[in-house]
Amino acid sequence: MRTLLQVEDFNGRSSRSRESIREYVEVLVVGQPLQVSLQNLAPANTKFVNLETRGEIEISSHGQSEIAIKTLIPLEQIPEITLNARTFSDVLEDRSLQITFQDDAGRLLGQVLFKLTCLRICLDVDADRDGIIEENHPHKGDWQWGINGHGAVLLVNSDRDTVHADEQHDSEENYIRGLLDLKDFSFAIVRKVGLKNLPSDYELYLSVNRDTAQRIRIYDELDRDGYELIGPGRTKAKIRNTDRDIILAVEGLSYPDYDFDGIVEISLNLLKEGKTVYSDRVVFRVAPWIMTPNTLPPKTVYVSRLSKGFNAEFIEELRKVVAQANAQLDIVPYEFHQDDPWMQDEIEIGYAQAPGHLMHVVFDSPRDRGLVHFPKRKLLGIDFGYVTRKSQREATKLDSFGNLEVSPPVTVKGVHYPFGRMIFGGTRKEIIHEQPRRMLKVLRDFLYGQKIQAPLEIFSDWLSVGHIDEFMTFVPAPTQKGFKLLLASPDKCYEILNRLRNEGHSQVLLRQGKQLFNQPADISVAAILDNQELTSQNQRFQEYINWNREVLQEQLELGDEDIIHIPGLFADDGYGRAETFFPNMVNAIVLNQHLGIPKPFGPKVNQECQFEAYVKGLLEPLGLVCHFIDDWNPYFRARGEIHCGTNTRRQPFAQKWWEIEPIES
Repeated sequence: MRTLLQVEDFNGRSSRSRESIREYVEVLVVGQPLQVSLQNLAPANTKFVNLETRGEIEISSHGQSEIAIKTLIPLEQIPEITLNARTFSDVLEDRSLQITFQDDAGRLLGQVLFKLTCLRICLDVDADRDGIIEENHPHKGDWQWGINGHGAVLLVNSDRDTVHADEQHDSEENYIRGLLDLKDFSFAIVRKVGLKNLPSDYELYLSVNRDTAQRIRIYDELDRDGYELIGPGRTKAKIRNTDRDIILAVEGLSYPDYDFDGIVEISLNLLKEGKTVYSDRVVFRVAPWIMTPNTLPPKTVYVSRLSKGFNAEFIEELRKVVAQANAQLDIVPYEFHQDDPWMQDEIEIGYAQAPGHLMHVVFDSPRDRGLVHFPKRKLLGIDFGYVTRKSQREATKLDSFGNLEVSPPVTVKGVHYPFGRMIFGGTRKEIIHEQPRRMLKVLRDFLYGQKIQAPLEIFSDWLSVGHIDEFMTFVPAPTQKGFKLLLASPDKCYEILNRLRNEGHSQVLLRQGKQLFNQPADISVAAILDNQELTSQNQRFQEYINWNREVLQEQLELGDEDIIHIPGLFADDGYGRAETFFPNMVNAIVLNQHLGIPKPFGPKVNQECQFEAYVKGLLEPLGLVCHFIDDWNPYFRARGEIHCGTNTRRQPFAQKWWEIEPIES
């Protein structure tokens, strides 16, 4: 930005000689002090200067608030002066400053005349996040987290406000699609500059750097559906009609990621002969994608209606639980899933938020099976956005979103995580020697890039399917932390089975009346306990769960009292990894205090399933209601459970993300 007026080159194009008067035509920006070196302008032997102004101009020197006008002043007292204007011009050259130079005998040595036009160069945003675009906010050019922070917020315009056959979301189009689309924008204002036509050789440009141009679009002339000024491939645009305020609509195109911290800088630049002489800058931060934990209230539950009524009974039982939780059940027809039942694996539903506006956003996994078109064709819509990450590498089972959860809010070693911590499963190479699997880097990078939910990676590659929801979940609880962590526990399962044998119930059957691999699945308590190979396998799997428990306890600062061990049993899948032996009760759907839990078909004593009785004994004192639902045929036999086959859109956090301090994981 120009702070010193360089006019010592008397032969420059900006001046012309007329006898002993040198004239310069210059622009003075309102509120931007401009220094003039009298020493550089003064002819040899100058001892005194005289200043004479026309129009509203303030002159100071060395911090003095005012310089005497039409008074001879020794040059050594004011070798440099500062010009300032508080108002802008309505006509060209409506102000001037004439400087007269004299020697110590009073002889005229020369005169300089500055013909000045005063312009306002002002770009404004909602820097204090109150929904109002204040004029020239002092912190509009930087971004600070916290409730007393500052800096504007920008949404990624990833929803779809009109119906498209091509499944596009709004940010893929370079024009505004009416009022519904407009609500997803943030706004900036180019304040009235003063003149419709700028002085000769001067131009006003809006500009961003090349990387930012790939991340946003800026529109002008909203009264005719928006004219794109800046966007991918276009880094600057000339501003015309500067005698009026110009409202700019800004939309984000990219969520934060490993190569984008979310900060967007936009400059308004005054150019003279192509060179920037003044600029004003504003800063936005793109709103992150935020996951919602089980402790937030449910709004909508999604489930695929499989063909031939395969899960019809399950849906009706689920409907009852959803109704009691005051949520809605959205049953997805065949055309959107092609008999792909794994709703949780395909998507994760979160949200993005800016002051005054909130958008639910579906994160689409790269698994791309039967539900591949569901997120765009069924969910993408008004205030329901879409984001995905693809890779050249082939996706594995660990890239499905049954392998992605988020904890409720926690405080760890004095650091508060008000939005919880994202959790996803990975591998341990010292254990998984052949074909280790890890979540794709593009997914991990995206999760870490959101900043506020400090992801952590645990060990899920020991499971055949490889999803953390097979051995852990969170439920609300009336405790200081507000939740409990449920962990699958082979040890607890064997403890119950051993108790039953000691009580004389060794021949009681598990999985009674069920089929597995086209054979009866019935197995007695004694047969399980006498199976040393199965026992050895579960001892190994318990060690893996224990390792995860220690990591979760440390990273979420949980005590033993914060964890509930749910009886579960696993079996080797023939390749060294685990699959569940009976329906996995941890893989449940959590809807307020209501839990839709896979019916375990455990050993019955006095017509009561002992696994169910044990779980109810632990959870019901917490105010939770256990609904055991038969998911054997549609889900368990296909190596999944209730949580795998459903997905839940939840109410967002009441806390605003920009009011917290960022947490680096």
